[in-house]
Amino acid sequence: MMNRDAFQAHQKLPSPSTAVQRTPGHANDAGVTTSEPAAAVTDGSDAIGAGLQNEVGEYNCFLNVIIQSLWHLRRFHDEFLKRSASNHVHVGDPCVICALYEVFHALSMATADSRREAVAPTSLRIALSNLYPDSNFFQKGQMNDASEVLGVIFDCLHRSFTQPSSVSDNESVESNTVGTWDCKYSKACLVHSLFGMDIFERMDCHSCGLESRHLKYTSFFHNINASALRTTKVMSAESSFDDLLDLVERNHQLACDPDSGGCGKLNHIHHFLSSPPHIFTTVLGWQNTRESADDIAATLAALSTDIDMSVLYRGLDPKHIHSLVSVVCYYGQHYHCFAYSHEHDRWIMYDDTNVKVIGSWADVLAMCEKGHLQPQVLFFEAVK
Repeated sequence: MMNRDAFQAHQKLPSPSTAVQRTPGHANDAGVTTSEPAAAVTDGSDAIGAGLQNEVGEYNCFLNVIIQSLWHLRRFHDEFLKRSASNHVHVGDPCVICALYEVFHALSMATADSRREAVAPTSLRIALSNLYPDSNFFQKGQMNDASEVLGVIFDCLHRSFTQPSSVSDNESVESNTVGTWDCKYSKACLVHSLFGMDIFERMDCHSCGLESRHLKYTSFFHNINASALRTTKVMSAESSFDDLLDLVERNHQLACDPDSGGCGKLNHIHHFLSSPPHIFTTVLGWQNTRESADDIAATLAALSTDIDMSVLYRGLDPKHIHSLVSVVCYYGQHYHCFAYSHEHDRWIMYDDTNVKVIGSWADVLAMCEKGHLQPQVLFFEAVK
């Protein structure tokens, strides 16, 4: 079993014993929208898929957008429904995995029904809240952060589907490396096999030539500061999104380790991956819940729908392309999800029970600009 403290340290998850409520950007979910985003490009009459309920005072929007995002990740959708239908280790009381399966099954039924009635996420909300009985985390009537609930769901998936295997976490690891892979059973673990990145870090000093600062860890998110992203875009206007992410990382420099005989000169850290994740998840960090229209527009201009993983990580062959499938955004205290429909080749907006066809990626960007929607979580899926 993975060391939970190590998992939570790397993923910045709250510990069940010390969890506190955080609200980095969310909704006035009390049934009153403080500022509606701009109207969708189409009239929504040909809406695709089913919405999720968010009754007055429930504050479900942070959870609803993560459910919709996971639902639209085809590989996860298929693998989860297949695996969770069989035996799995129950996590929580009631079980979080059973509750997520129940919501997915209800979405399947609702999507097939011409009425497309909204599905209640109540069972999953209750299961998550019971993981943290001594705090406000995920409790009914409390707002929380979408990226944090995603991390907790990942943790529950790991604990539910992890099975022993013959693979050791010490294979192909240098003796002077600090750290450990978070999951010994990544091939059997649903969340690690689809989302996990076993990252090896190393500094190669450009001045004295010393190799130092070896570190290895598993990450499920590529965290990026929105301000750093748009600033880099201004300085390198022609750069693609993957190039910008790489440039931001290169700007994070540390001294060549004096304790290892280094010269102390500043260098950036190289990040290595032996294989890319099937789903690459980027989390944008914002300074405020209501940024200026100019800053939102500048950040949106840096995004793109395709990303080459080999630009970000060494050790990969060129052209490991991932395509954007879902984007979680918020305005003030309300979340929206934009998901791409492969079947219809269009982007769809999921705003709780409200489902609208938006159109192209350019239409999504225009809607986010007009509605002052700040992108927070982006899911990219590997292109076959």
